[in-house]
Amino acid sequence: MSANPTSDAEMATRMISWPRNKVDELFSIADTGLFMSRQQQLYADIGEEGIFLIRANARGDYQVPLPFAPGQPGPILTKVPGQAQWKITREGMVLPIASVPVRQETLEIIPRHLADKLTSPDANGLRYDKLKRTYVDVTEEGTVMVRKNTDGHYQASSTSELIPSGPLLENIEGMTLWQRKATNTPASDAEDSGPTPGKRPRLDEQVEAANPVADNNPPAATLNDNPYLWASWGKITKPDSVESIMIGQLHYPIVPKGPMADQLPLVFIQHPEFAPSRFEAFERMLQEAPSLQPVATSHHAATNTRKVDGAARLFEKTLTQQVADVYKGFTEPTSRAVAKRLFELSNESAEFNGSGLARMKQTFRYWEGKSNLGVPRLGDPLDMLPIASSNDGARRIVELHAPDSVTPLQQLNFNPESTHAWQFYTELPNAPGRLSLLLASILGHSGYKVFLPANVENVQLTPPTLVFKRPNHDKVYFLKVGRVETDAIEILPPSMAELDDPHLKTRIGDEAHQSLVAADAKGDVVWLMGGVQHLLAGSPSVFIIKER
Repeated sequence: MSANPTSDAEMATRMISWPRNKVDELFSIADTGLFMSRQQQLYADIGEEGIFLIRANARGDYQVPLPFAPGQPGPILTKVPGQAQWKITREGMVLPIASVPVRQETLEIIPRHLADKLTSPDANGLRYDKLKRTYVDVTEEGTVMVRKNTDGHYQASSTSELIPSGPLLENIEGMTLWQRKATNTPASDAEDSGPTPGKRPRLDEQVEAANPVADNNPPAATLNDNPYLWASWGKITKPDSVESIMIGQLHYPIVPKGPMADQLPLVFIQHPEFAPSRFEAFERMLQEAPSLQPVATSHHAATNTRKVDGAARLFEKTLTQQVADVYKGFTEPTSRAVAKRLFELSNESAEFNGSGLARMKQTFRYWEGKSNLGVPRLGDPLDMLPIASSNDGARRIVELHAPDSVTPLQQLNFNPESTHAWQFYTELPNAPGRLSLLLASILGHSGYKVFLPANVENVQLTPPTLVFKRPNHDKVYFLKVGRVETDAIEILPPSMAELDDPHLKTRIGDEAHQSLVAADAKGDVVWLMGGVQHLLAGSPSVFIIKER
């Protein structure tokens, strides 16, 4: 035991606290109650307790580290509502042993100013200091020293040991970031352990493209456990290589504003570990480390301050999954092709930017029926389809792509088994009307309103035709339906204009005909072809292409 316990306690406190009479030497972060030191260390004002060093733990909570007590969790903090102060959440200091997963072992994070002196991550995410010691950047936590253990696996370590004793770490596939290696925690324990890097809460945020700050009555967003994680992204000096904004006394690098810079009141601050990149990297980030996505900020002219909406994420899931959740009949490759095309059209670039982020978010809100304000050219995946291209011959023959093909967006493929109508169709596939009813059922499953004639037997009339639309969208879709037994389709010019067909109204019904005529007068009809492709090899598939 120490001969002077009081002195030891004071020394330990000095290691993690900042004198309140020297708070002016710290850089304040607006009205968050957080501060940054010149060494890029983050501090929180805990009222009468003092000003203490904090770090984000694996769960995204701000926590006071205890370097003098390795392995002991420090107090977890939460913001005091309406005040620039934080408080200790004592319930979070010690968790029941049965609910503490192994992955919560303490990591010895090195200070950011030391991490900045390391080499850039190589292809495997490994970084080195001047003594060739190895480090990695652990997502949501920080930079740690690692060593290989006797099994050849990387394990967190420190300068004070030669044999690593920290948690096992692994590289996130396709990224330079690392994460704690998953442990074999029983499913029942994992369900009760609260949110972890592998089990993330659902998040949502509303962003309007033309007026992206908010709706008048936006639905409540699902909050992060800690909406102030962005605070540590700031720099005490203005970066030279990227554009930045000031929040409090810190400079925050921002995502390039993009083509809508003059019209967009939102600016997105950028995570230090994820700069603008292409669709594939953006998808991996949303899948594996969603906390790295940019955070929206808006400027308030009246107070000349900038509000950071860190309480909700722009995207709670990958773009591909968001497409699939709205258009439930799409095949997975089609959902991904639509997501990638949306990414490219929104950003008007191969890499994301602030304008693109706002457009993508608003497009999903529109597709989900949460907003009546659509983004031009992005009102529906059918609007994004290119006109079907053909070979160079005199005949217009369009190649069809297999439902599992990974190609840029050329056509939409649907899972025929996604509705009960598939069994009805397969019983008598050549029976009149079966094909039209199958397509109507699949389209209805993906949220479209399909107009059917009052006398449903009229769907048996030829040529089979469907008219449909989305409830909040101006476009009306005219679909010629057929059965294909080859890997291509020939598009023949119509013998007469579709709207001049005297039998059209009987086939599609009065309501569909009225909607079609009104949309045609505004140039809002999208002309499509589709149906079921039956090949000798492979399962039947349902497709739609754009005729013109």
